[in-house]
Amino acid sequence: MKPLSIRASLIAWFVGLTMLLLAAFAATLYLGISRALHSGLDARLVTEGSGLAALAEWDEDLQRVMLEMSEDLQAKLTANHPQRSHEVWVWPDRRPLVRSRETLDFPLPDASFGRDFDLSTAPGVEFSTVDGPRGPRRVASMLYYAPEIAADDEGVRREPFTLFVRIMEDLAPIEAQLGRLAWLVAGLGGIALLVVLAFGVFLSRRVVRPLQELGAAAREIRAGRAVELPRRGVGDEVDALGDHLEEAFSRLEAARQRQERFTSDAAHELRNPIAVIRSAAEVALRRERSPEDYRAFLGDILATSRRMGDAVEALLLLARMDAGTAGASFRNVDLVAIARDSAAAQPLADGRVRVLGDPAAIVHGDEGLLRVLVDNLLSNALRYSGPQAPVTVSVQNGDGTLLAVSDQGPGIPPESLGRVFDRFYRVETINGAPGAGLGLAIVAEVARLHAVAPHIDSSPRGTTVTVRFPPPPEA
Repeated sequence: MKPLSIRASLIAWFVGLTMLLLAAFAATLYLGISRALHSGLDARLVTEGSGLAALAEWDEDLQRVMLEMSEDLQAKLTANHPQRSHEVWVWPDRRPLVRSRETLDFPLPDASFGRDFDLSTAPGVEFSTVDGPRGPRRVASMLYYAPEIAADDEGVRREPFTLFVRIMEDLAPIEAQLGRLAWLVAGLGGIALLVVLAFGVFLSRRVVRPLQELGAAAREIRAGRAVELPRRGVGDEVDALGDHLEEAFSRLEAARQRQERFTSDAAHELRNPIAVIRSAAEVALRRERSPEDYRAFLGDILATSRRMGDAVEALLLLARMDAGTAGASFRNVDLVAIARDSAAAQPLADGRVRVLGDPAAIVHGDEGLLRVLVDNLLSNALRYSGPQAPVTVSVQNGDGTLLAVSDQGPGIPPESLGRVFDRFYRVETINGAPGAGLGLAIVAEVARLHAVAPHIDSSPRGTTVTVRFPPPPEA
């Protein structure tokens, strides 16, 4: 079974819950009116029964209960309530006193009727519903007790007696009223259903339309077109969803750009070394050569392969830093110790590197990445300086920690200073020094991860690269 769409689900839930509430209200209304009508009928039956019982009198001469009802009263009762029947009996003698023209066609109760009633305080009443020729009928069976009255001045007294009064009325009028009420409620319910359905469609459209607009914008973005995701501008859940999608698309676009840049960088950097290796191999195999010649060709291939390996490692490090997966673990580290370890490990140092540092020059950063930063600054300074030119590494405390690497090379032309931190950018006029143009780019990325930026000053007498780190946070 195909699941419902969001719009269809909203309409179904809204209409269903609203109609459930309306049905509960209609049922409560119907039952309340039905109870009120039946209670009113019962009260009228009891009132009429009490009136009939009040007409009964003790006849001293006949020594029995008598109930005389004029024809006018009988006609009036019949005219006012043509569907009502009544009868009065002396109880438990079962002697009839008065009966309506339409007699009640079911037997009297047995003699045990009313034994549980306390007739000294109020008449006993019992209601029932029976089937009649015109449908259901409501029956009120009542017992009235008239206590003894002592003789008055004229010697008239009343013996105690009990009356059984039974009044019955057709329920057809009430059923007709309830039927009309049911049709009215059903009609209003149908109208309410149409109104609720129309409002549900309108409401679902209002809710779903922003989602549809977001979906359309997402399809445009997937097709490669730059589209801004729509917002309602009210700060609701739809706007929050748009913000999340915008962030997700931005991350996807950044990842795509990183992938494209890595592919482009790798192709750019590996194209020339591969061409050199292939050319050396082709020349070496073109004719028979001496072992010394083969050794020279293999030396060139090995050196080029090493440069390729260094370039690949640099590219991978840049890619990890671009993606934020360089695995940085920040803590307080001694920058002077890092600088000394880096100087001791430089293959071109040969005693040319001098490290000047304040004690306890502590910075908050990743020790491994800071080592990469210092290594690249030193190797870059050693490569572009003269064979005997010194390189100075200075670490000073002050407003934070200042790292400075200075060389005595020929300097960088002013027009190139703004690009030296770009990837693969090399200043061609500097001594023909080998390199991939990635060292200072790595320095810039490591500095970015530490929320700082490198600064370069250059003149014909040398170049200085500085990085200022903020004070470490207090433990």
